[in-house]
Amino acid sequence: MIGKKDGSPGLGVSLSNKAEVYKEANQFCRAKGLEVKTLQTTTIPSRPGQLGSTELQFRCVAPGGVAQPLVREPDQIIEQRVR
Repeated sequence: MIGKKDGSPGLGVSLSNKAEVYKEANQFCRAKGLEVKTLQTTTIPSRPGQLGSTELQFRCVAPGGVAQPLVREPDQIIEQRVR
């Protein structure tokens, strides 16, 4: 996972911040001879008094490989019975 706060002024989503996150992920995976497969991206736009941010959850996989999606198991299972 790579996350980065956006320090640029303005409102909305910073595409340059998002590009930097992907660039870092690509550099990390290329150093291992692998490529990035995105699992999840979360982007929070900036607004007055709050910096925006981008968070990228990814896996490094072999070129042409497939990454398994992020799947969370439930903490508890609730069973409903209808009579």
